[in-house]
Amino acid sequence: MMKLPPLEYTFDNVVLGWREEAVSFAREHGYHLIVNSDQRPFHHFVGYQDIKSKWYEGIFDLGMRSLLPVPFDVQTVGLDEGKLKVVTQGNTKVMISFNKLHIFDLDNCGNVAVDEVIKDYLVHDMFDITAGSRLGRDIILRPVNSFVEAINFVTSNRIDRNTSGDFKDIVVRSVISQEDIKAFDYSDTVVRIFIERKLKEHEIKQANGRSLKIRHSYRHAVKNTFHFKPLGDLDERIILHE
Repeated sequence: MMKLPPLEYTFDNVVLGWREEAVSFAREHGYHLIVNSDQRPFHHFVGYQDIKSKWYEGIFDLGMRSLLPVPFDVQTVGLDEGKLKVVTQGNTKVMISFNKLHIFDLDNCGNVAVDEVIKDYLVHDMFDITAGSRLGRDIILRPVNSFVEAINFVTSNRIDRNTSGDFKDIVVRSVISQEDIKAFDYSDTVVRIFIERKLKEHEIKQANGRSLKIRHSYRHAVKNTFHFKPLGDLDERIILHE
């Protein structure tokens, strides 16, 4: 099989990262962005509201301005003979010459002489209200002295007829340390028990007086607080953004 040569680009400034900060920075300055992870910021949406989020708006704008030179599904990124080497999951190789490389995230990166040290994670747990979801009002609970920061009753996107927004589900926002992110005491099971206790404490019930029934749907976790740690002499063209 014939081996195809790599794609070659030359850009003055390149932004490497996937978080909203990287997207906004590239958009503001008109720089080319390499989205180096399939992770996305958490966004609860109803219908087609996902395209209205700041992250999606930024990505759409960058794409329209031809500032996304590499398709998504990036497999690896690193420096190779002074160039940024990007390999996609489809095994397409892209070599980018640059004057400045703005690094926001090191996901799937190697050979850049920088490490990423994560302190804690921003975690969103989604719970479906399986009985009693027609609450008809928005509720926000803010626990104190807990890793759980907020319990938000949001418009459910599981019910087609929910045009009025009366049917609710629950999004729980937490901050969990790197050491505890996989510990049972910070698991979705413990979060569910915590919510059930808070529902009773605040007397949030079904219309018939019975307790709400909830079921964990999924957990979304992304790094929250982190810093970069150079492992040697840093290429003078690299700018780290924390």
